Amino acid sequence: MNIENVIKEFRDYLESCHCSPRTVETYGSYAKRFAGFLKEHYPRITSFDRVSKDVILDFQSYLAHTKDRRGQCLSNSTQSLILRAVRKFFRFLIKRDLILKDPTTVITCPKEEQRVTRKILSENEVLDLLNATKPRDPLSIRNRAIIELFYACGIRTSELCSLRVQDVDLKEQTVTIVNGKGGKSRILPIGQYCTHYLELYLEKARKHMLKGKQQDPGFLFLSQRGRPFNKSTINATVIKSVVRNAKLKKPISAYSFRHYAERRIMPNDGGKVFSGDELGFSRSA
Repeated sequence: MNIENVIKEFRDYLESCHCSPRTVETYGSYAKRFAGFLKEHYPRITSFDRVSKDVILDFQSYLAHTKDRRGQCLSNSTQSLILRAVRKFFRFLIKRDLILKDPTTVITCPKEEQRVTRKILSENEVLDLLNATKPRDPLSIRNRAIIELFYACGIRTSELCSLRVQDVDLKEQTVTIVNGKGGKSRILPIGQYCTHYLELYLEKARKHMLKGKQQDPGFLFLSQRGRPFNKSTINATVIKSVVRNAKLKKPISAYSFRHYAERRIMPNDGGKVFSGDELGFSRSA
């Protein structure tokens, strides 16, 4: 049994189940990570049918003591995600008749930690971030447009990074999320402020990011090199720059804006998320 081929088949299986590209990539990488664990700690195991429950328990213990790039232990949520991916992988192996017994039945995911509220933004902090990002040059115009969009509709980071130019309707003041979470599409209102800065970005800044590239990748937001963002790069460049300009000491990520937006959900309106304009928040343009 070639381990690399099996993991590739696992990815193909996830795609056939209509899992999102992010899920396919995440689960595939964690299955590969488990294979790396076997290679390092159990070199005699050359096929997954020889993996026992004791090996799975050892892997779970290994995760509990693993450090991330910052030298910190993996969070319980990360450990749980890895273990769920491994469990899914072994269930796939059973479906394919590649193994007879599922050793992952012994997995007990660690309890989720309570959400850390220190990263949730207050209304005043959001407004400070917005007002501190003055649209003076192409980069600051782009950054302002990005945080205006986060503020306006609580869009997910992955969804914002996947937006294309044609997904924005400036006239209707909406953005269309194509293949969002669960493969569902939806239309979000963004309000007049966000529309203004998106229009400014499209007119004055986006062409600067392309810098004469022969091919336009089509994504709405681009890095200085004309490339689309991902979750890591948007936090490392855009959000870090915005927080530094606002002199905000609280640790903030792109997801902090979604936390903030969740508090604007109106329970009596079918869970609709209203834009900042619709709720009447006053702020300077």
